[in-house]
Amino acid sequence: MAAESTHQHFVRGLVAVHEQLRSGAEQVRQLAAASSPHQGAQLASAVDGFTETLLDHHRSEDVFFFPAFRAAARLSRNDSEFLDLRDAEHVPIHRLAVELRDLLPQFDGRRVPTQLEHRVTANITELGELSLPHFAEEERVLTADHLATMITDRELGNVYRDMGRNWNRT
Repeated sequence: MAAESTHQHFVRGLVAVHEQLRSGAEQVRQLAAASSPHQGAQLASAVDGFTETLLDHHRSEDVFFFPAFRAAARLSRNDSEFLDLRDAEHVPIHRLAVELRDLLPQFDGRRVPTQLEHRVTANITELGELSLPHFAEEERVLTADHLATMITDRELGNVYRDMGRNWNRT
């Protein structure tokens, strides 16, 4: 069996984080709709985990991967347009994730007030409406074979190295 290429590793990671985010969004949605005495702490934990994962994922794309794809100078016009559209989609998704995260201080570990439940539900619903098609489009286009036309395996490996070295500097 051949070793996994860096392109295949990227795709596996992309799909895995998207699945984690889909699952996390659903967990937030369900907890916001529930009415249990310990809901506040569970919902706060779910919101914190979901928003951290989403913001980190988009940071990896915005700061490391997408600039490296562009710098490799192998992009077709369609690839450039694809990345520009994903960058544009990141803006409202980021805003909503930060707004959701900023609700965390209002959770006190007890029942969540109805107004806060409604804000969380509205936010996570809008995030889903923007994120789900965004994830699907990334997964449709960023296949291992297509990535190989955009960036070499070695260049992509260097992105992972640089990301590991510089994550806390960005």
